[in-house]
Amino acid sequence: MLRKRVKDLETEYKQLQLECQVKESRVLDLESDVEALGMYRCVEKETDMLLSTLSAMQEKAQHLEYNLSAETRIKLDLFSALGDARRQLEIAQDKVMRQDREIKEMKQKIAEVMAVSPGVSYMAPRPPVPQYLTKLLSSERYMLNPRALMYQCLKK
Repeated sequence: MLRKRVKDLETEYKQLQLECQVKESRVLDLESDVEALGMYRCVEKETDMLLSTLSAMQEKAQHLEYNLSAETRIKLDLFSALGDARRQLEIAQDKVMRQDREIKEMKQKIAEVMAVSPGVSYMAPRPPVPQYLTKLLSSERYMLNPRALMYQCLKK
């Protein structure tokens, strides 16, 4: 009976050892699963961080694109204004050149008329000077230039 009991206990011991090995292998599998899940969590955090960075970069790119298009519109407007200014400048230069030609022609005609009639002088008559200015102009203290365009008051 004791031998049977020992044999039963040995059999039970072997079964318990097999169960222990199965449980240990199950624990190892679960530990490797926990490690894999930890790595997955790290990868997920990195992915979330990369997605938020990507979103921020897309917003910046969209903002830069908007600013670039606004800058391009401004440049186009400036080039258009520059073209208009150049056209107006060309028109003004042509007008000045025409007026210069007309002035030269008029001077030439005046010179021809003066050459034909030597008795006529081309000096414009001076308007008479009022009497109150005659004393002022004749005094030595006030020497005025009759051809001066403007005078300034000097305080002493």
